[in-house]
Amino acid sequence: MKISIKITNQISDCSISWDEFLPFNHHLKTRHLLAFEQSNIADIENYYLQVFLKGKLVGQVYLQRFLFQHKHINFRLDQRFLSKLIDVFMPAELSILVCGHLFRINFPGYYFKHAAHQLLVFDAIQLFIRQNKNCKPAGIMIKDCTEAFTEQKCSSFGFHFFNGDVTMEIARRQHWLSFNDYLNDLNKKYLQRAKKIIQSFGGIETRELTADEILNQSEAINQLYWNVVNKQTIKLGTITTLYFYQLKKDLQQKFELHALYKNQQMVGFYTFIFYENDMETHYIGLNYDANKIHKLYFNILFLGIAKMINSQYSKLELGRTAREAKISSGALPKQIFNYIKVKNVLVKITLNYFLKRFNKSEDQHQISRNPLK
Repeated sequence: MKISIKITNQISDCSISWDEFLPFNHHLKTRHLLAFEQSNIADIENYYLQVFLKGKLVGQVYLQRFLFQHKHINFRLDQRFLSKLIDVFMPAELSILVCGHLFRINFPGYYFKHAAHQLLVFDAIQLFIRQNKNCKPAGIMIKDCTEAFTEQKCSSFGFHFFNGDVTMEIARRQHWLSFNDYLNDLNKKYLQRAKKIIQSFGGIETRELTADEILNQSEAINQLYWNVVNKQTIKLGTITTLYFYQLKKDLQQKFELHALYKNQQMVGFYTFIFYENDMETHYIGLNYDANKIHKLYFNILFLGIAKMINSQYSKLELGRTAREAKISSGALPKQIFNYIKVKNVLVKITLNYFLKRFNKSEDQHQISRNPLK
């Protein structure tokens, strides 16, 4: 089917028709996309595509163009031979095109009213690249798809299913009405461990911050965030406190940032995003000296579980990393449906290498265990 597209890099240029096309309260509404625009994230360009078939608007696509650079790989954490070669030969800058949101989970970057038009997302991306001569992506990702495309369909566009992406989540059992109900369902070994972790949290004060307080505490929040980021080998973009500020202004009670204090000094933070039935633990920040003493990370996991239970959400999304800790809390892996097309050979080598390294480090701890009765 032959389509045409209308492209803009500012959502305000098409906000009225864009919002009118989307269902009520859809995640691609202008106010959500504008909040991210105003976060001024480095190395990210936003594009908004309206897709027309025979002159009629049939779909909308949200793209992020990410400029991947050497600074996004922490080569100091990986001194293997292949890593050193990548450091030497990788171009200074590579363009990665993402349909969706690099910094969010469950945020598909496309919407078509009719299921028969879903595959037009591939046509729209191809047409976007043809019409933008300066955009020559080394790789393309269609992220967080709500349904799986068959390999036959997506391969005809040069894409394939990216099966290396899983996230961890824990489902609330019906009889969990309080955090104690969760604790009582832990096997003896894990219950004893949980009690020690919770006890170590003594002396830590937790405060939920308003949007203005987030901005006022930006220096401390940024430092704690970067403490975590600097332990990652590879990072697809980084945020600043302005991102949390805009997210709070946009989502209001659907977003929370809680700061952890010891002796009036911020030593950590954690964030929640709330949906209709589920919630997620979003970004966190840690002072690792305080983490050793007070087990901040494990207590943040428990605080998320307690929030899920007390608010009666069905599931808690915990993210991709630290799978061992999350499995020990009762979480299970969930497959994410992403589709990728890699044109640059070096990008393909880099992606495969660091993905294998990441999954090996995460999977080696996934021995058979069942913390819940």
